[in-house]
Amino acid sequence: MNQLPQILYIEDNPDNQRLVQRVLSARGYQVVIAEDGPGGLALARTTHPALVLVDLGIPGLDGYETTTRLRSLAHMHNVPIIALTADASPGSRERALVAGCDGYLSKPIDARALPAQIAEFIEGRRERLPEVMETELLRSYNQKLVERLEARVRELTLANAQLQDLDRMKDQFLATLSHELRTPLTSLLGYLELFDRGMLGPLTPQQEEAVRVMRRSSEVLARQLNNLLYFQEVRSRSLNFVQLQPLDILRPLIAAARERAAQAQLQFEVLLSEMQPIEVDRSAFEHLVRNLLDNAFQYTEPGGRVRFIVRDEPTRLIIRVEDTGIGIPAGEQEKIFLPFYQVDHSLARGHPGSGLGLAIVRHIVEAHGGQIALRSAPGEGSAFTIAIPRRQVAGG
Repeated sequence: MNQLPQILYIEDNPDNQRLVQRVLSARGYQVVIAEDGPGGLALARTTHPALVLVDLGIPGLDGYETTTRLRSLAHMHNVPIIALTADASPGSRERALVAGCDGYLSKPIDARALPAQIAEFIEGRRERLPEVMETELLRSYNQKLVERLEARVRELTLANAQLQDLDRMKDQFLATLSHELRTPLTSLLGYLELFDRGMLGPLTPQQEEAVRVMRRSSEVLARQLNNLLYFQEVRSRSLNFVQLQPLDILRPLIAAARERAAQAQLQFEVLLSEMQPIEVDRSAFEHLVRNLLDNAFQYTEPGGRVRFIVRDEPTRLIIRVEDTGIGIPAGEQEKIFLPFYQVDHSLARGHPGSGLGLAIVRHIVEAHGGQIALRSAPGEGSAFTIAIPRRQVAGG
């Protein structure tokens, strides 16, 4: 069965939407509705209508500008656009035609005449202005568009300045937060360590278990806080590159990882080669390795395995972390490196985090001129591979 052409109606008034839809649907037309200009533009791109009805008084991007934007779409050059308006002021019809409309209908809509009017425009009817009048009105219309653009630029400039002020206030707040939270947290972790080692007297088995739970929770809190604060710092400071032996940094990180793996009932394998000194930012390098391991431990269930591999090459240092965890869907694999992004997947439930660890990793890798690669699939685990190039040592 052949169907009459599709009509796009851009109108914010529900009553008018229903009226036009009922009148034209009764004649076999398909009517799609957009409530504003941006919505109409989006539908025009996907539905390829045979005709567009646009209310000139829609809020935001008004009917005039919407028409001009529609005309800029290649497939809309010859599609009739008909203005609908309740504005009976002198010049509104002419302004609509100058903006790109092919016809002009006044509200209230004549329900009996509308289907025939639509058919005429689809078949080729067009309203035109005298050339002299069109040139003059076009100049005036363009001037108004420029004025609106200038006003929006001023608004955006002001909004950007306000955002910069808020960003500075946020940095000041985080600097205060750093001192106010790190200081008591350091004391808390220190005393829990003393209790755990038995240096403050004997504990009952129940007390020992309670201390271990408090220590694990405090370490999680410390990692979240350090990531948040480091993420703010690393974006605004220059890296301090120094020549160092990677093993000097890796040994304590590996020791802490072994302890965490034992607590989480995970197998932890370490494969290290002989390493030559490399020029890196010490603090950044520590955060990179710690966050890679934290990510693997966080998303690997008890009984799983995490493997940490470091291989030295003449021109670069390769760091690889493999896990048998929940894995990452293909559509999420680029997004996980965005700040504060959390994988929206049922398998990730029960694995809370700040969403900053991998964003920090990527920032550090790129700041060192390196690359990061990910291989992962849901249910099959993940493997992150980092390549840190060797920098030329000054005077070397």
